[in-house]
Amino acid sequence: MYSYLYMDASTYCELMKRARNDLAQAVEKRRVLLARLEATEKEIAQLKRLIGGIYAYADQKQEQEDLLCAGDGLKEAICTALRATSQDVTISEILGILKELQFPIEHHQNPLGSVYTTVTRLMAEGEVVAGESREAKKTYRWARTQLKLPTLTDIFLPGIGEVVVFRDRKKRSR
Repeated sequence: MYSYLYMDASTYCELMKRARNDLAQAVEKRRVLLARLEATEKEIAQLKRLIGGIYAYADQKQEQEDLLCAGDGLKEAICTALRATSQDVTISEILGILKELQFPIEHHQNPLGSVYTTVTRLMAEGEVVAGESREAKKTYRWARTQLKLPTLTDIFLPGIGEVVVFRDRKKRSR
């Protein structure tokens, strides 16, 4: 069975005002948290790159593999490499960063081809964007989080123009 909720216009307007306010607060909190997450992931990537460089220099790469990218897949390692740099990089430079991160890229039959294919897929997914060409070479960079958050207009626009019927609470006699 269906039950109908009857309310007057002022109650309905107040309810909608509260709902819109709650929605706006939730959307803004999500935006802030996603921005914080992106900043944290970038910092982690930079630390992995630093740790990888120090371990390679100190010749201790066997001790702390869990801190680096050795256990990650190629896609995750490339994402880390692109987050770790603040400039546009070529495929060869990405390959160099992967080596700094102690990623076992040399196990791939064609390392440059594997990196290029993965970067192309990441571009199709919107996670990587093309950078400025440098010395006639294509460059790439991590796509900063482009939050596609709906605005209140996007959410409520489909409902604009709908007819809302208010029923009074009085019982009608037959």
